[in-house]
Amino acid sequence: MNDRRLPALTGLRGLAALWVLVFHAWALSGAAGAGLPAPMTALLGAGWLGVDVFFVLSGFLLARGLGDELADGERRPDWTAFALMRVARILPAYYAQLAVFALPAAAVVLTPAIAWVPASNGEALAHVLLWLNAWPWVPAHLGPWWSLPVEAGFYAVLPLLWWAWGSSRRMLGLLLATALLAVAWRFAMHDVVGIEQRIGWSEHLPGRLVQFVAGMALARWMSSGAREGRGGTAQESLGDGRAPLRADALALLTFAVLVLLPQLGGDRAYVGIIDARVWTWFWPLLTAVPVAVLLMALVRAPEGRVARVLGSAPLVALGTVSFGLYLWHYPVQWALRTALGGYVPPSWGLAGYIAVSLVVSLAVAALSWWAIERPVLAAARRWRERRRVKLRAP
Repeated sequence: MNDRRLPALTGLRGLAALWVLVFHAWALSGAAGAGLPAPMTALLGAGWLGVDVFFVLSGFLLARGLGDELADGERRPDWTAFALMRVARILPAYYAQLAVFALPAAAVVLTPAIAWVPASNGEALAHVLLWLNAWPWVPAHLGPWWSLPVEAGFYAVLPLLWWAWGSSRRMLGLLLATALLAVAWRFAMHDVVGIEQRIGWSEHLPGRLVQFVAGMALARWMSSGAREGRGGTAQESLGDGRAPLRADALALLTFAVLVLLPQLGGDRAYVGIIDARVWTWFWPLLTAVPVAVLLMALVRAPEGRVARVLGSAPLVALGTVSFGLYLWHYPVQWALRTALGGYVPPSWGLAGYIAVSLVVSLAVAALSWWAIERPVLAAARRWRERRRVKLRAP
């Protein structure tokens, strides 16, 4: 993803990872997180929606980057280079984590529940190939890993979806088709008896593809507007001096909508387990819309206060290491809770648990970035540039 010209989106990615971290800390802290005001509980309890933000943002940035290649004179995207960059982005850091969990010391330093001891060669192969929560059923060893095969699946099918990029009408058709697919898929899964399979299957690519396509569609329509002089680049505003204020209000409003969406269930707040309530079948659509509107506000008014805050150095740094933060925060929190005796004591409270787990997770994420992700991505970029020069040579 090339979002160097859109620092607010890097910061948003970091904030989304932080939101997931805080949610898991709230869930694991038990009694330490009880007794909070209702608005705070709603905010913390909705933190799992950070993944919904990731998916729409991923579709937007990847499509925008490929579209920029075409605008620069390329006849078609270089799918070989695209595949290499996506592999370099995800697999090295993930494999490093797998290797750490497979070490005998993992059961001691972390917890026996985190240590990875595959029960069969098939389970080991499924984790290596990211064939998780699919069929045949192999559950992800670590909860947050559920999103990795979904993301990787989108990378795999993007070349097949790219036919829609050249036409707003085709893109709209693709968006509607994936929306119908998501509803039909989740309806088919809502009465699966095994709760683990119901969650894993319903949240897999067919039920989530519409979120990536929503990001693609936004990138397509904004780039079309830019070419026609209506705007759509990171350098433009919404049209006049009040545009940043409107963009700020829109960004805050859409974030509030995201926080409140799980409360549609009233006393039964939605926590990601689809059931007979029809609106849970529409969940990816319900979240894709406000996230897409949020992205539009940030991109079209980068001078707005919200965009400037998200594009600040601390949040951009957080976004830079966000993948490592996403991978490592959960085992860190488990290990910390185990070291505390299996629960978070009142003397720590939720705030203390969040603070310590964040500091440790950031340290591990930074190590992952500097030792693994950054050099691998740099090598992949050098290979891509050499390939580009070679393909352009007469």
